[in-house]
Amino acid sequence: MSHRPDLGYHDEGRDLASSAFYAEALGDAPRVLPPAAFRSLPFTLLEDEAVWTRDWICVGAHEAIPHVGDLLPFTIGTHGVHVQRTEGGLAARFNKAQHGGCRMVPLQCQTGAKTKCSFTSCGYSRDRPAIPARDLGEGAPEMHQYLGLRPERLLTAHVRSWGPLIFVNLDVAPASPEASLTTLNQLGDFFGNHKSVRSEEAWLEHPANWKLAGQHLAGGEPLFDDGDRWLLGVTTLADGREARAAWLFPNLVLFATADETCVVVLQPTAIGQTLCRVSVYGEGSATSAGFWRAEIDRRAGEAAEEHLALSRWGTQFRPETIGGPLPRQSEPHGVWMQRALAERVARAPRDDLPQPLFQNPRG
Repeated sequence: MSHRPDLGYHDEGRDLASSAFYAEALGDAPRVLPPAAFRSLPFTLLEDEAVWTRDWICVGAHEAIPHVGDLLPFTIGTHGVHVQRTEGGLAARFNKAQHGGCRMVPLQCQTGAKTKCSFTSCGYSRDRPAIPARDLGEGAPEMHQYLGLRPERLLTAHVRSWGPLIFVNLDVAPASPEASLTTLNQLGDFFGNHKSVRSEEAWLEHPANWKLAGQHLAGGEPLFDDGDRWLLGVTTLADGREARAAWLFPNLVLFATADETCVVVLQPTAIGQTLCRVSVYGEGSATSAGFWRAEIDRRAGEAAEEHLALSRWGTQFRPETIGGPLPRQSEPHGVWMQRALAERVARAPRDDLPQPLFQNPRG
């Protein structure tokens, strides 16, 4: 690939990793992030380094892989990983065919958009649903590009559960998320025995950057936060009901009413496109799933409108904005998102790590 992390992240004449890039997006009267944050390929590479490979990423639910041997694929940034149910619990690993059948990543796969390819294990292709083991177990042909012949030799990742959800972290030694998630559930009552039935999962794709999708999906009145980990608030649904809404940065949005919880797992499929994996927990989830999908579509539609406006800011598509100041950030969830992102970029490693690539830590 042409990207050189040691040379930094630059685009549109700016250093995307510098504190100056985020200066106007922070403070007492913040403006929105510069447009490069929503249209720049180098910025997505910076996010891969500072966010996707450092945070606990929700990849799905236990119901997707109910039997031993079942495998759940999920691309995190540009890294193809999977979670497999084993006799001892869950195992998270990097896929065997990280670049599919290619000796190097083709140029058409380096545009920031996930491509439709038969090698769904590749970190640059679109994901497929979970693969059931059935009678063949790990010998199922669909699993070979993920597991190879010796799954035990694959690079592993950290995996944790919270309620019915599965989280993966690609960092070498991440902090445990359990205490923070326990506090969130105590405040939001998202999961419990009264919400044990899950609806079918729906995949909804929207033309909006993942940051704007999360901001608009979780939008409402903030109540509590755990620093830059999660933000909990209340929001009003389309039918007038009040619900609790939480954004677990970067890719999980939850809605909770007294008897249901809607789970939205965000996954960038292009710079300006986000896949929402939507499922509902509750006794009436099968009948209410349609309402929740419409609610997600409505909120994501607002994100798409803002994405179009910001991605064209300062260009010939919007000549009136050329040279003008960026608009003020008026949404509390937008302010929180900008701060969370800036803090992650600030603490991203700048020096070389002694840990060799694609080798499990020892001792």
